[in-house]
Amino acid sequence: MNTAYRFIRAMGCVAALLLTTTESAMASSLMLLSPAQVAGRWTFYVKGGEQDACTVTLKKDRTFSAQARCLQAWLGRTPTRWSPTPDGLLLIGKDGSQSLFLELREPGCYEGSVDGTKTLVMKRTHLQSVD
Repeated sequence: MNTAYRFIRAMGCVAALLLTTTESAMASSLMLLSPAQVAGRWTFYVKGGEQDACTVTLKKDRTFSAQARCLQAWLGRTPTRWSPTPDGLLLIGKDGSQSLFLELREPGCYEGSVDGTKTLVMKRTHLQSVD
């Protein structure tokens, strides 16, 4: 019995190690986009409210065009900076705190949950990058 218990315990450790290794490999395979790759014109809207969309320019210096004021209606404040992450994009407030995390859904499309009730969508308008 003791040998069987040791074998099962060892197999459990091996399975845990394989799972951890696979998760690490998958996380490290995500590519962090440069600010130049993300910069450009993007359309923001809440799912189901596409008629209220606004277009904002994300600049290469990780700031926004003045049109970013339209985001205040959904976020409760206007973000002043943005930062790419391996799996999405952070919108950052003036005080440096996170305003919203937008998850990459597909190339040129990000989504984030606002107040747990609405989904804010960010779609690339066109592939022109801006300074």
